[in-house]
Amino acid sequence: MSETLDEIARALTTRIVALASQDADLKRQLRRLAQAFLELTGDELVESPSNVRIEAAVEVRPAARDAEQTQNRDASERDLEALISRLTLGRSTAVEEPRTAPAAASLVGDDLALVESRCRLKSEGARWAARRHRLISEGARFVTEIEPLDRDIIARAKALPNCYLWMCHPSGPLPSNNLRFEEVAGCFEAAAEAIALVREIQEEPEADQANFEAALDLLAESQSALRVAVASIDWTEDHDQNEIFHWLRQTATQRQIFIQKHMRRDNPANPEQWADILNRIEELSLRVQEGHRHRRQRKRLLGKVRHKCSVIAKDPLLAANEWDTLISTVCELLEGGLPPSHRDLRELLLPVVDWLPETATIPAEFQQVLMEIDRVLATVPPPEATAAAAPTQEVADVAELLRGKSLFLIGGEKRPSACQALEAAFGLKELIWPDTRAHESIKGFAPYVARSDVAAVLLAIRWSSHSFGEVKTFCDNHDKPLIRLPGGYNPNQVAVQILAQASDRLR
Repeated sequence: MSETLDEIARALTTRIVALASQDADLKRQLRRLAQAFLELTGDELVESPSNVRIEAAVEVRPAARDAEQTQNRDASERDLEALISRLTLGRSTAVEEPRTAPAAASLVGDDLALVESRCRLKSEGARWAARRHRLISEGARFVTEIEPLDRDIIARAKALPNCYLWMCHPSGPLPSNNLRFEEVAGCFEAAAEAIALVREIQEEPEADQANFEAALDLLAESQSALRVAVASIDWTEDHDQNEIFHWLRQTATQRQIFIQKHMRRDNPANPEQWADILNRIEELSLRVQEGHRHRRQRKRLLGKVRHKCSVIAKDPLLAANEWDTLISTVCELLEGGLPPSHRDLRELLLPVVDWLPETATIPAEFQQVLMEIDRVLATVPPPEATAAAAPTQEVADVAELLRGKSLFLIGGEKRPSACQALEAAFGLKELIWPDTRAHESIKGFAPYVARSDVAAVLLAIRWSSHSFGEVKTFCDNHDKPLIRLPGGYNPNQVAVQILAQASDRLR
């Protein structure tokens, strides 16, 4: 049969069945004609067409099947369609394709993206099936209003590997209520969106695990709702829904994640809630996007900190004006949720923190970072860049004043390496450096300050929670000079402060 004749036959049959749905006598005559054809071929009357599965490459649904009214069909209409569907008008009979369950490890990488694409096209296919039925029942012109769209969607299905648009196939379901097709379409759309979200999270190296697990929950709910929706229109199963299910089970096992709901047949999702599922997917997607934005912002700010630290490290004195920008950038990171103990931030600041100017304004947030650095340095040797500076004339002068004497240092946690460096540089008998707690009473320092070998008290103002005023009064009572250390513990820096603040009293 030529293609032109085939088109004419389909259009004519579509119109006849549409008329028969409104003319009882015509319907009876058509039933008799169909039965006669079946008897000639040796077939028997069946109540309803079988659900069979063939590739999307088969031509569009026979017009006789497309001409039924899509709502409120009575039993006689179903029987008529069953009979006429057996008349293939010269085309080959559909052959059932064997069904096999997908392997548990069948989906990886691009395969999941392909399932997403097929689900999107199937969503479109289900909506077209509903619209197609409505157009036919309204007497639309088949050749101009229906067939071009048939060919378009089938061509797109052929372009996707293993894409079977069963809802657009001659053997596909014919629900009495087109709203069922809308549910199927919505569930396919939800499944596609959930897959897209899961893939997006998987591609983010620093993605939040909680977001990934939430996306798996939504994908589980989507595929369960899809399975129920497909069953509700008398179709056995959908291959992509099975693929999603097995991928979820495999992923949950590999990553030791427990998906609490919608992974068992006795715990189905409600397909009528597909719009709500889509809304929740969108909400999670927005949170994921915000997380991406937040991580990009954090990466940018850490890059800025890295740049400022490199400028300061090259020439600490000339780059003193860079500290305001550096401190504000660090505070912005902390306000964005970066913990003060963050390793990357600490390692960027360590080589330059001892060069923090005395005049710099230290916000409380930045002070927390300094305290974390101090805590780590109490157990980890400082970088060579800050510990191995060459002795200066100031160091030699201080050594002349303090050799054989002791110093008492208030502030932060004791750093063994810094303590040894100061003792060696100044020829000290001992650097007394007790561990101090925040806002601890200074009365406990009295025995140390009162010692005759203690020549002066050092107050590391950057690391200490004790105010200069209360410590100054305490030192005056014991007739010991108080030397403020605005920077770090580098012997060169400490020597400069000792000479500037107490050289006369120490001579």
